[in-house]
Amino acid sequence: MSPKTNPETNSETGPKTGAADTVDTADTVETVETGPNPEVTAEPAAGDGVALSVVVPFRDVGGFLAECLDSIAGQTLRDLQVVMVDDGPADGPADGGAAIAAEFAARDDRFVLVRGDGEGPGPARNLGARHATGRYLAFVDGDDAIPPYAYELLVGMLESTGSDIAGGNLERLDGERTEPSGPHAEAYAETLRATHVTRRLSLLRDRTIGNKVFRRSFWEANKFRFPPGLYEDLPVALATHALASAVDTVPATVYYWRRRPGSLTDRATDPALLNDRHAALDIVQQLFAEHAPSLLPAFHAQVVDVDMHAFVRALPAATPQERERLVELGARIVGEAGPAAAEGLDAIRRLELHLLRERMPRELLEVLAFQEGGLADVPVEARGRFRQRWYARYPFFGDPERAIPDEVYDVTDEFELRADVDRVGWDGDTLIVEGWAHFDRLEVSDVRDSRIRVWMRNVKTGREVGVPVERVRRPEATARSGLSRVCVDWAGFAVRIEPEYLLDGDEWRSGTWELYAEVATAGRRAVQRLDAVEPAVRWTAARQVDELVAVQPAVDDDGFVVHVKRSRAVVTEYRRSGDTLLLTGWTKRALGPNASVIAVRRHGGAPSSHQVRGEVTLRPAAVLQTVEGTGFGFTATLPLADLMPGDASDRPYRAHLRDVLEWDVRLTGEGGPLRLTVAPALTEARFLWRGREYVLTRTSFGNLRGIERTPRPVATAARWDGSGRLTISGEFADPQDRPAHLLVRRPETGETHRVPVTWDGGRFTAAFTPAETAAFGRDIPLAAGTWEVLAPTPAGDVAVVAERSAVPSLPGWHAVGGREFEVAVEQTDALRLRTRPALADDERGPHAQRVLRSRDYPVYLRSPLADVAVFDGYAGTAYSCNPRAIFEELTRRKPETECVWVSRDGQFTVDGEARIVQYGSREHYRLLARARYIVTNYGVPRWFTKRPGQTYLQTWHGTPFKRLAYDLAEMPHQRTEKHDWMEHEVPHWDFLLSPSPYATQIMRRAFRYGGEILETGFPRNDILSSPDVDALGTHVRKELGIPEGKKVVLYAPTWRDDQSHTPGRRGFRMELDVETMRRVLGDDHVLLVRMHHLVTDRHLPPSDDFVMDVSGYPDITDLYMAADVLVTDYSSAAFDFAVLGRPMVFYAHDLERYRDHVRGCYLDLEAEAPGPVVARSVDVAEAVRAAPESEAEHADAYDRFLVTYCPHDDGGATARVLERVFAGLRG
Repeated sequence: MSPKTNPETNSETGPKTGAADTVDTADTVETVETGPNPEVTAEPAAGDGVALSVVVPFRDVGGFLAECLDSIAGQTLRDLQVVMVDDGPADGPADGGAAIAAEFAARDDRFVLVRGDGEGPGPARNLGARHATGRYLAFVDGDDAIPPYAYELLVGMLESTGSDIAGGNLERLDGERTEPSGPHAEAYAETLRATHVTRRLSLLRDRTIGNKVFRRSFWEANKFRFPPGLYEDLPVALATHALASAVDTVPATVYYWRRRPGSLTDRATDPALLNDRHAALDIVQQLFAEHAPSLLPAFHAQVVDVDMHAFVRALPAATPQERERLVELGARIVGEAGPAAAEGLDAIRRLELHLLRERMPRELLEVLAFQEGGLADVPVEARGRFRQRWYARYPFFGDPERAIPDEVYDVTDEFELRADVDRVGWDGDTLIVEGWAHFDRLEVSDVRDSRIRVWMRNVKTGREVGVPVERVRRPEATARSGLSRVCVDWAGFAVRIEPEYLLDGDEWRSGTWELYAEVATAGRRAVQRLDAVEPAVRWTAARQVDELVAVQPAVDDDGFVVHVKRSRAVVTEYRRSGDTLLLTGWTKRALGPNASVIAVRRHGGAPSSHQVRGEVTLRPAAVLQTVEGTGFGFTATLPLADLMPGDASDRPYRAHLRDVLEWDVRLTGEGGPLRLTVAPALTEARFLWRGREYVLTRTSFGNLRGIERTPRPVATAARWDGSGRLTISGEFADPQDRPAHLLVRRPETGETHRVPVTWDGGRFTAAFTPAETAAFGRDIPLAAGTWEVLAPTPAGDVAVVAERSAVPSLPGWHAVGGREFEVAVEQTDALRLRTRPALADDERGPHAQRVLRSRDYPVYLRSPLADVAVFDGYAGTAYSCNPRAIFEELTRRKPETECVWVSRDGQFTVDGEARIVQYGSREHYRLLARARYIVTNYGVPRWFTKRPGQTYLQTWHGTPFKRLAYDLAEMPHQRTEKHDWMEHEVPHWDFLLSPSPYATQIMRRAFRYGGEILETGFPRNDILSSPDVDALGTHVRKELGIPEGKKVVLYAPTWRDDQSHTPGRRGFRMELDVETMRRVLGDDHVLLVRMHHLVTDRHLPPSDDFVMDVSGYPDITDLYMAADVLVTDYSSAAFDFAVLGRPMVFYAHDLERYRDHVRGCYLDLEAEAPGPVVARSVDVAEAVRAAPESEAEHADAYDRFLVTYCPHDDGGATARVLERVFAGLRG
């Protein structure tokens, strides 16, 4: 999976993985079989070679390489060789990868660095494989990671079975977040020894290499080689499956694949890349035809499902010639696959395939455009009375001209029943379970719209017990559904599980009960096992209902369960004595003279063969009396040196959530192993050992679990006070490295806030006000989304985790100052803070917004207009730019004017008297219906209807450097943003601001705007002509904490269309090498990095004395005044900064691609730039260092630039706008 092939072969998300406890429900434990498979002979060890060789090619992966190599160095399988292949171009910019690899090679003799030829990932892997000496072979991309147990697990399987391949699950990695890969989850759903793709066809969905270990003799005997170009995983992965004698599968996650902006995943529909994809498919087709013809039907079905969808999605960006070729090729493939290949696919996919097979490209493009609005709210039509079927009204449904069969549109089998538990609690001994259950397209706005039946099923006996259902109104079910056309407020339910429901006659027997819901709505009926969506459900406390009997709500791999537990062995205390863990408790069983305690390491959820054994001392009989007879007290010992051999240098050098190993701890003796139940009053404990910590805690089922990990703070409580202050308290086992503060960080942007910590021995307290966090001199709330809670340690920033017993008591959504905050956990126990606007139930979610638009907004439109001016900066995200300049001058001239700013996320404050209204609130609808003036630099919501008497001023937000609007249509790149917004937006404009004649002609054409253009200059630039500009710049420098005398360099690049994740999410790859800038410029410079406002996901170097991320600074105009030099690329920042007459450097490392393929430019940069145009970081640094002495070289170009593009920047633009738009408002 190199730069960067998508492991996802379709849109499935697959079942959840993680800390589920499916093998944790019994009190007695079966012995794990680890001996050889009797049907397969294991291959003997080959000479003196290591067990495993791991090939790691790397190129342009930056700091991710260190985490990748860390994850390999920290493997529990120590006997390995790591072949690192530097595949970067010899003369290209350095990303630090080679230095990182060299550091590992110098530190650990298992690591070997090999220089590649820069030919791409396939040849680099081949080169690394030629250097391999191990009996087994694996591949890891340099920006991915491996769980610590992965290679011990996979190599152990191969050693025991003699198979050629062992593989497991893959998860997508985004920062610290992971998400299961649906296709892999299906292929690796269970442990299978010596199977084969011909017997398990789901393995055809596994097109990746990194999640496998190969027997090297098998690899070399078949002369496997990765092809050059892209999609190199696909043919090799499927060929190895087909040619293997046997394959082992494990359900554990064994590979983390990192999602990066601008990767091959994001370019999967680029027509130019589909040649490589088709070539890879052809290789597989030919190999299967020769060696495994029985696989061809299943392979064709997968190609039709996955690859043809990519072909179809490539059509909008294709040239007419490419489009014709793709349609012809796709039609041939679909035709050869036959109708059976499309069976089971969703209706929209069947429609695409039908149009492709019939060679109907225009209709295909219309279907693709239709899908951009989403499919969840497409109307459906029911037909038939007794065997009712439902049909989606997708394009051409019922169109006699196209004559597409109705069955293509049949979505009956796509109606997903959602059945989730989100609240669990106790009322005495009665368990209260709450949740919701509904179909995803059918209305439940009234309790009579559906019937819900709930029952429990005993997993072992199959016995079923119905439970009474109380219907509950749950508006959040509608909001969370994401549906706008249907309301499911009455999908809520509550059930009371009385203790007697769980009895077996009159007796308590251990057992696990699954809960099921049957829902009947509008003639549709289905049954679904209840899932659990909230982490608090997983860690709900047990309730003792009888002597030695407890009822434990829990969550397994597939959903919510209720576990009845008759305890046979209970641990009541654990502590450390020197180098030993001491466990005390009691057991009902006489374990005999050979009693011992066993800790069994788990590999991704399953027990392994790796065990640590300790001594058990039983107290004399008759010490413990129970109703059932005599019990025995015990004391068990486990040596920490055996649980965690070696020291911290053997483990990952940097901490992260995935450097965790889990252990089952059991008693054993006569009668076999016994799980240890954790006594209800016993809390989690942590023990430091040689730079790591060993945690004793409980599973979701209440059993004892050991966890080995990097030491990290553990939150035991969180609470709010009346002033909106949040206090997090907890413990930290490491006495040497207690942090002075915690970090609250937004992973998408890297934005970080420090929270001071106070210590009382090993306990800590951290308190702050999330609604008032300091940001560049302002107090603003944390931005909407999920924030990590971290602690800085010598091993890196490590996640603060929540003690499992504390999770259910973490505070839910709490309103503070127009925002709501929730303290929660992710990835089992990592503490998170979630934020959102404080909207009412009738404002939150797509359905509430639809009701506001269709029912309430038309009423507001009938109310009288008011003398109100509404200001909106960058769609409610900023107080800046032209709207800010106009607002400030308007309130100066006419202070009695009522002004209101619209805020999407509360991320700005306003200078002066103005209300701030929440975007999407009821008041927002009222405001836009009644305001006489609307001023924006971006646009208004799609639901806006302009009334007679309203004046709409579109100020825009920059002089056009790159192509705009309809002018983008001829560019080959397929972009995520579409043009339909202009069809709604542009007709509303009464005035459009322009800074120059150059901009006027472009804007009129690109927007197809026939109204009045005010060629006044941009109001935002007036301040740049102020005589106080230098003093203002000095003030900004002080505000930023820049020492006096430093030269300030502002790097302000534009966004990249080809680095978008999805519509609305845009990344940015930082190509400017900060270390090169630091080395060349030295200590007397400061580099300010300002991302474009459209970049949502950014991973920038951490701020220090040289570099500072100022992307969150309120207004870039202030930064212009503080800067001595601007470094930019194709951004309109150049036109604004030119007003200051200060030096500029243009870092155009991707000029040809950006200009000719991605976006296109109006400006001939190389001919007209008022400063040097360079393509390498070192040249940027040299050009910056040469300024301002080199100004004379570019003086003529600078003058021409000002005359052409900045003719009206004289400081009077705002006044000219007010005089024309706000006539009669002079003060």
